[in-house]
Amino acid sequence: MSVASSDSEAEYHAYSERTLAVIKPEAFEDAEAIENHIRANGFTILAKRQVHLTPEQAAELYRGHYGRHHFPHLVAHMSSGPIVALVLATKNCIQKWRNLMGPARVIEAQAYWPDSLRACYGRRTKYGDYFNGLHGSENHAEALREIHFFFPTMVMGPVLRQWQVNDYIQKHITRTLLPALTNLAHECPAEPILWLAEYLQRHNPNEPELAPQPSDHREDRRCHTPLASDESLTK
Repeated sequence: MSVASSDSEAEYHAYSERTLAVIKPEAFEDAEAIENHIRANGFTILAKRQVHLTPEQAAELYRGHYGRHHFPHLVAHMSSGPIVALVLATKNCIQKWRNLMGPARVIEAQAYWPDSLRACYGRRTKYGDYFNGLHGSENHAEALREIHFFFPTMVMGPVLRQWQVNDYIQKHITRTLLPALTNLAHECPAEPILWLAEYLQRHNPNEPELAPQPSDHREDRRCHTPLASDESLTK
């Protein structure tokens, strides 16, 4: 039982799910308060970007809504002012963020989830509930697509905890770097950075080594001219 518990805990610490959160134009002025609320609820903000989408970009972001009657209004609204895109991380991040946002319709959020972010920062207008203040990815596939929409170079991998970082340093870095720095201190070269780079290159523990091939088994690929026989010389 204790082994299963340990494995479960290790899995939790080794991986944190990610999702995209967007603070829409109507809640842009409240971005700082929303970000503080996000952190207070156990999320880590891995990346942040303030942008003003063009209609074409907004249409691409919400392409899953294409063909629905509200699609033109949604595109016009999301390109009407600046927004803040955030990459959030925590355990069960996608669902946890959707719970924190509350229902998509502001009237429902205010009636049944008054503490949700959409209830607090959404806007009810005569045009409907398109101004709910926040956006979140629906599932893993959409989270990956939407995060790369705003952060194309972000690597979608596990978020390591501090103990894992320390463990990696001890296992894979210290055993190589410590001797290098010791030798650097003894040598005191004129160009220490260059010297260290060359030392690490020469002592790279990950560089493959080729086993020496026995000399008697090596194939001699050189061309040889055959020697003339005694019979051919007398003719």
